[in-house]
Amino acid sequence: MSPKGNSQGPRPLLQQRERIARADSFPTKTMDQRTIAILEKQRQDLVVRVLKKHEEAEAGRLLTERILEGISEFFLMFDQDFRLVQANRDFALAATAGGPDAKPGSDPEAAARPDPARLDQLFPPEDGQLIRARLLARDPRRLETRLLLAGGPVPVRLRPQVHETPGGRVLYLLLCSDLSELRQLMARLAEGQRQLMHSSRLASLGEMTAGIGHELTQPLNTILLLARNALKVLDTPLSPRPGLVRENLELIVDRAEKAGDIINTMRSFGRKVEGELAAVDVAALLKKIVQFLSGQLRIHGVDLQLRLADAPLLVWAIEVRLEQVFLNLMQNAIQAMGGTERPRLELSTRLEERLDVRSMRYETCVVVSVADNGCGMDAETQTKIFAPFFTTRTGSGGMGLGLSLVDRIVREFSGFIDVDSQPGCGARFSVWLPLYQPEEEKEARP
Repeated sequence: MSPKGNSQGPRPLLQQRERIARADSFPTKTMDQRTIAILEKQRQDLVVRVLKKHEEAEAGRLLTERILEGISEFFLMFDQDFRLVQANRDFALAATAGGPDAKPGSDPEAAARPDPARLDQLFPPEDGQLIRARLLARDPRRLETRLLLAGGPVPVRLRPQVHETPGGRVLYLLLCSDLSELRQLMARLAEGQRQLMHSSRLASLGEMTAGIGHELTQPLNTILLLARNALKVLDTPLSPRPGLVRENLELIVDRAEKAGDIINTMRSFGRKVEGELAAVDVAALLKKIVQFLSGQLRIHGVDLQLRLADAPLLVWAIEVRLEQVFLNLMQNAIQAMGGTERPRLELSTRLEERLDVRSMRYETCVVVSVADNGCGMDAETQTKIFAPFFTTRTGSGGMGLGLSLVDRIVREFSGFIDVDSQPGCGARFSVWLPLYQPEEEKEARP
């Protein structure tokens, strides 16, 4: 080996060792930097996700508040102890002062009470207990009650619901629909219906004028004749007959009382009296109407046939309205027999079982039939007769409201009416009404 080669030998070896040392330290430094970079990136991603979750939660909260504010009903949320934890803006305004111009917290009593309102404070005691029981039983059936607010009780229809959060927290929800406007509208409709019924009764009274006049003429003529006989006896002193005078005076009193009964019947019929729901004897009511129409029946030569049940048949109704139903049907029958040579009117009552589709149970009904042998009607006419303002009496001033009113009243008392008729063979109207039974009799039935 030459000296030149020996002099350069150790230096490359040293350089090689330095390169190896640098190579061994580089991966460690690079790995630490990468780890730090990865952790920093994960921290940034975690912060971004947390911020996004916060934004989503805030957006959800704002959306929930907007939805609650947009609900046109009262929304109430209670915790497990039935304390109010959330409500929409409409309820807050109504609870403070009962109007849209109210400011939250304007009620001194509410402001002085630090505890949140409880369910029992917002509803009447009995209704509050019922609502609490339904919420605990998770019963979703609707309930009508009154919501006690600062401006006064508000009629509402509420829908109870139960919600359980993922964390196991139970919340009770009540969505209350304000029925104030509906109640006012129904009151106006009821008043309109009462006005319509009263107008119909007055119109019927006008149609019966001839019969009523005939009924009054007969007792008045008898009174006049008996009074003249009594005067003639008194003018003949040589042959006094006190017994005849007394008999004439007793007959005069009897006829005067009969005329008074007719006038009182007219007054009660024309008087605007609504009455209340009560048990009504259908047979007695029909006899009363027949007596009232007796003059009109005689004038038209109608042969009346009564086939009424011996035992009282009771229905739960308002007597004045039910009277209007049968009176309209009987007057329509008399008018339908205007061109009949031998008009015949038949009134009958019976009991019959029918299936109530709402309860899917059989119930006993009182069936009142009004049948005539008049002109009858075809199938197309039968589909229209209960429509308002439909009439076949175009030339006699009929408005077409009688049968429409009859159908509405019958349905109001949970009944219905059907028609059986053919052209030239008369018509039969049958009114079906549930038989009224006391509670003890209903419970005794299977």
